[in-house]
Amino acid sequence: MKRVLVTIMILASLHVAAQDYHTGIGVRLGGLNSGLTVKHFVNSRAAVEGILGFGYRHFMLTGLYEVHMPIDNAPGLKWYYGGGAHLGFFNYGGYYRNYKGRPYYVEYEGDHAAVFGIDGILGMEYKFNKAPLNIGLDIKPFIDIYDGASGYFDGAFSFRFVF
Repeated sequence: MKRVLVTIMILASLHVAAQDYHTGIGVRLGGLNSGLTVKHFVNSRAAVEGILGFGYRHFMLTGLYEVHMPIDNAPGLKWYYGGGAHLGFFNYGGYYRNYKGRPYYVEYEGDHAAVFGIDGILGMEYKFNKAPLNIGLDIKPFIDIYDGASGYFDGAFSFRFVF
């Protein structure tokens, strides 16, 4: 029985070492929005990422499709690009706060507002070889569409537990 368990563990470790990861769950620390991130690979180069971002009196749901490309001579390091959309919900007085603490107000009337928008993303991430951890750095420009269009740049550092 011990031999069977050892064999299964060795085969499982070889399988995990042969690929980066399938799914990662963690935290995204951004300039305008910070929150939770879940990334899942649909094939060896394409992933979908969901972000639940929080800011001052608002939260935002973002969905992204990303294409990941390996960097030669740097095992575990990939760069990626992609795009998607978001839906944001603001309470009265809610705004994006930039890295210097200055507010970027979203202009709306009333006590609440919902904004739709489009997003792009460009980044790099590294999967640690012998640990179930991944770190990433990205820039994510986005456009809010609400009574016109307003553009913003967000950048973030992410770290995820991967499996």
